[in-house]
Amino acid sequence: MGGPAAEAAELRNLLRKFNIQYYAGDGSEVSDQTYDALMNRLLQLETEHPELRTADSPTNRVGTVPLSRFGTVSHDPPMLSLSNVFSDDEFRAFYNRVAAELGSEEVEYSVEPKLDGVSLSLVYENSVLIRAGTRGDGSTGENVTLNARTIRTVPLRLNSNSPVSVEVRGEVFFMVEDFKRMNQSRDKPFANPRNAASGSLRQLDSSVTASRPLTFYAYSSGRYPEGISNQRELLEMLVEWGFSVNPGNTFHCHAGSVIAACRDLEEGRDSLPMEIDGAVVKVSSFADRERLGWLSRAPRWATARKFHAREMTTVLEGISVGVGRTGRLTPAAKLQPVKVGGVTVTNATLHNIQEIQRKDVRPGDIVIVRRAGDVIPEVVSSIPAEEGERGEPFRMPEECPVCGGPVATPEGEVNLYCINPSCPARLKRSLQHWASRNAMDIEGLGEKLCSQLVDSGMVKSIADLYTLEFHSLVALERMGELKAANLLSQLRNSLNRPLSRFITGLGIPGVGEVASKDIADRFRSLENLRNASEEELAGIRGIGPVTGSSISRFFKSSITGRLVSLLESAGFNPVQPVDQKRDVLAGEIVVFTGTLSMPRAEAKSLAEEAGAKVTGSVTGKTTLLVEGENAGSKHQKAVSLGITIITEEEFRDITEKGAHNLDERP
Repeated sequence: MGGPAAEAAELRNLLRKFNIQYYAGDGSEVSDQTYDALMNRLLQLETEHPELRTADSPTNRVGTVPLSRFGTVSHDPPMLSLSNVFSDDEFRAFYNRVAAELGSEEVEYSVEPKLDGVSLSLVYENSVLIRAGTRGDGSTGENVTLNARTIRTVPLRLNSNSPVSVEVRGEVFFMVEDFKRMNQSRDKPFANPRNAASGSLRQLDSSVTASRPLTFYAYSSGRYPEGISNQRELLEMLVEWGFSVNPGNTFHCHAGSVIAACRDLEEGRDSLPMEIDGAVVKVSSFADRERLGWLSRAPRWATARKFHAREMTTVLEGISVGVGRTGRLTPAAKLQPVKVGGVTVTNATLHNIQEIQRKDVRPGDIVIVRRAGDVIPEVVSSIPAEEGERGEPFRMPEECPVCGGPVATPEGEVNLYCINPSCPARLKRSLQHWASRNAMDIEGLGEKLCSQLVDSGMVKSIADLYTLEFHSLVALERMGELKAANLLSQLRNSLNRPLSRFITGLGIPGVGEVASKDIADRFRSLENLRNASEEELAGIRGIGPVTGSSISRFFKSSITGRLVSLLESAGFNPVQPVDQKRDVLAGEIVVFTGTLSMPRAEAKSLAEEAGAKVTGSVTGKTTLLVEGENAGSKHQKAVSLGITIITEEEFRDITEKGAHNLDERP
């Protein structure tokens, strides 16, 4: 990125763009948390390197000018932003400054959940709403009166015995459940409540705003109403006038109590009915506020205690690929260190190549990082540089980064897998699979022993199982002479397993027990399988071109092909015996009738194993009727259609012996 100066310049460009989108467009393309993350990083850089601060830095401003298509409103006094504190120590510094300037520590503070919405000013004359405006740049905002009047929690007339003229300020937002219900009815759901609230409030057609379940909470006034002297009384007055205020507002007089209240809000944020990103802490007394005064950008009597950011920005330095126990290749982001949720993050998951392409993440980009579930860091999206060329799109490796073996994506998946069962990253799991009942069925070779064999260095490949020696096994912990002898015997017995089990044991992604049997029945020998083309493999029922390609690469790869050769040298020469019963009823459409001596489900299974299709009624397509005792109307229909009829005993004879003479029956 060219160092801090280049990064700061890039952040300023991005913040200006998002400011324009947010204040003068139809809503920012990034979330409020993302915007804060960018701003916080720029503030950090300018603090660490004061020479980087420029006169036009977004950190010196509240916003930007509104669009001319809306009428404008002026804010007097200005709608200022708030300073932020990010730790208990920073808050104590704010607290101590206030106490020192007021000459007392007995200062009451309000602690209010910081709503993640859009600021709105409502002006009332003689208790009637006459004008509503967005914050805009703090001094001038957009006139959204027609839209504000559609929000049900905005009173059109104040509930007051005498006419009141006042400016009330607050936040427009979506309750979480309202937002979810609205999104469910949309063809194109909103990305987040914050952006949705901004766009909904700034519609030229007020009927669109009316159709969206916005909520308004009041929390301040432009000038303090007569007769009240602090925030507590103001909130009570707002409720009396008919406004909703945040039920989470509390009041405290000591730093420790304020800190505890902020911590309670942060810990309970996920259970609240609305989204919040911090707590607003205000000196309650209006007289004290006047003494403390204002800065150009924010009041000196209030601050926002920001919660640990769930999203932050940093620079993506590179992308690496790791291999898991199942052989799955997972891309990971190498990041410039950044604190997310109170934890320094240097690496984050990118899930898979489809996600990388969808998010268009490239090395050198500024990226948004989130701790998913507040635990696992992930890259949410990238923010391409405004100027200059980006890095090349990332491509997943064509070979396993651990063993150099072939990789493949199983049919119907997006993940890439190393298909070398002896890859060090997946070897333990491969050994367990090789020894499983549906594969080599090696009794005694369980998870613990597989780990021992790998960790000891005795087994570095599946083929090494067949070079194990008695004295080496006995030396292992908890491995006695009898157990060692039994294991060696089991390994010798596994040399005689049929080809279908051999294929299953190799654990090629997408090739399970059923596919292995179909492949073995087609090629019959390991030699034939090794010489099979992709087209021949893809032509097998249930295989398809993707899996066919994976199987072909497995046997032709120098790494996995060598493993097969080593297994052959160990004594494997697997073939597939001819199953006389298999397909003996291929092409037959069978119906059962009457009372059978076996469960109907068992009879159906026997027929299907023999290649038949079983249906429930006799039609012109039926080719075979199997009768038990007390056959019903199906018998007569089969006779009228000329369908072959056999007894249950004949059916058993056919499926058990694998031969029949149905074609010779009248």
